[in-house]
Amino acid sequence: MFETFIKQNEAEMIQSLQKILKFKSVKSEPKDDAPFGEGIKATLDHALKLGDQLGFKTKNVDQYAGYIEYGTGKEMLGILCHLDVVPEGDQWTHDPFGGEIAGGKIYGRGTLDNKGPAIASLYAMKALKDYGFEPKKRIRLILGTDEESGSHCMKYYLKHEEKPSVAFSPDADFPVIHGEMGIIIFNLKKKFVDKIPDGGIKVLSLKGGNAPNMVPDYAEAKLVSPYDLEDVVEKFNASRETALEYEKYEDYILLKSHGVSAHGSTPEKGKNAIAQLVEFLNLIDIEIGDLSSFIRFIANNIGKETDGKSMGIAVEDAYNALVLNLGMIELNEDFGEMTINVRYPITKKESKIKAGVDSAVRGTGIEISEWFGAPPLFFKPNHPLVETLMKVYKSHTGDDKAKPITIGGGTYARAIPNAVAFGALFPDREDTMHQKDEYMQLDDFVKMTEIFASAIYELSK
Repeated sequence: MFETFIKQNEAEMIQSLQKILKFKSVKSEPKDDAPFGEGIKATLDHALKLGDQLGFKTKNVDQYAGYIEYGTGKEMLGILCHLDVVPEGDQWTHDPFGGEIAGGKIYGRGTLDNKGPAIASLYAMKALKDYGFEPKKRIRLILGTDEESGSHCMKYYLKHEEKPSVAFSPDADFPVIHGEMGIIIFNLKKKFVDKIPDGGIKVLSLKGGNAPNMVPDYAEAKLVSPYDLEDVVEKFNASRETALEYEKYEDYILLKSHGVSAHGSTPEKGKNAIAQLVEFLNLIDIEIGDLSSFIRFIANNIGKETDGKSMGIAVEDAYNALVLNLGMIELNEDFGEMTINVRYPITKKESKIKAGVDSAVRGTGIEISEWFGAPPLFFKPNHPLVETLMKVYKSHTGDDKAKPITIGGGTYARAIPNAVAFGALFPDREDTMHQKDEYMQLDDFVKMTEIFASAIYELSK
């Protein structure tokens, strides 16, 4: 069937993925014609130009989003992808924006999340078109540009463009995602007024993290200490299996904390550089005052935990348990602020999590700010959309025991009433989303294209 067309276009598909991976589509300073920065604008322009070259109808929705479409019909099947990526982070062994191929893998920020699946979806459409398939629904590949930072792109798109009647988002895992946990992002901040010069170690600054939904792989602190701390750091590293670096300068000491990045929905897979540094600061004699109280609050109420237990918000249900990620921190002698990302179980309420956080900060002088909540998404496993996509997946993989799953990640499926996430990470494959050396197996790239083509066919025939 159309698998033949995919095989014939395999080299072109890979080249197209390499090209789009070279664009640094990380959110940056907005401009009049680039609401999320020049890099993202250039990436969207490139993707739509590719759609034109492949013979599809395209539209740029004011640089907030775009779409690539073919077919006719009153109803529309949407394929929801995004072109923006999280910052690359540190410690890559391949160019994060190089699209390098090695050992049957293609490397680069966005290979899995979500440029790879976007290109696979586009070539799935091309395979169907070349095969001569005439869908009963229009098929529209919708390309967002702000999924990693609040999905303002999709809100804009839905305000100005037609909403699909049914959709899937290849921005998670196979086989089919029938439930997505609720998401909360919030800041905890405090002004440091009280300072007691008791001869303790002064913390001049503490900073780390690139995004709320990334486990931070680097953090650093500047200290002024009346005594040398090098031996203390060495003993701490040896006993805690941490990687703090000690650098002494004329006026201060610099501590560098190296961790392991991971997606904010699976923080247990990473190693939080901020948490490591806070744990160290909590053990030494830092100067008494509001600043030290803020640091000790983090150590005692979050620490290295990823379940929210010490914060008083640990909850679970039959599908998932709550996860918490301390994603970012910025602190100086006068002010401190941290950003926390929580994923809570499908059957639980956001209000319960808020009450727990309120209770934890009560009486500390710490303020909760910029609270953002996205409710859970849930479809019954026997929902027609879920069952159709499960059938497609099983037919291509032979995995008759596969069952739909729930995840902590959030996708564009939340934006459309009749939509679920479908792919693109295969079971038992390493998940490198939001991590260093993000990659995709080239065989998986071809296989997912075939699966997406079948899914499009079944949902639009």
